[in-house]
Amino acid sequence: MARTSLTTQPIVKEGTTPVLAGPPNVDGDVIDTGRLFLVVDNASGASLTVAVQTPVTVDGLDLEELAVAVPDGETRYIGPLSPSTFGRPVGSPDAGRAYVDYTGTLTGVTRGVFAL
Repeated sequence: MARTSLTTQPIVKEGTTPVLAGPPNVDGDVIDTGRLFLVVDNASGASLTVAVQTPVTVDGLDLEELAVAVPDGETRYIGPLSPSTFGRPVGSPDAGRAYVDYTGTLTGVTRGVFAL
C-alpha cells in the first residue's frame, strides 16, 4: 500500500475550520514542507510515536528523524518542517515533501496539515 498524500489546509484571517482525517495509513503519509505544521490527535487508547524522516546527511552522517510521542487522549502540533531538513531529495517521486511514519495503534488517530 502506498503512503497517503495529505492536503495542506491554509490558515486564513477569516478563520479556518480544521479537518483532521484518520486513521493514518500503515505505510505513513506524505506532507508538504515549509511554514506548516502537522496536527496529530490521539484517541487510540495507547501512546503512539510520529516520526518525520530526515533524508539528508551531514558530513556523511545520517541526520536523526524527528520523533514525537503523542500520549493517548492528547494532541500534538509538529513543525515547522524545513524543506532542507525534511524534504525528499530532488529526483525522487515526492521531491521536497516529507515522509511521516506512525508507530502504535492507529485506530482513533486523526491528523491534518496546516500552513500559515
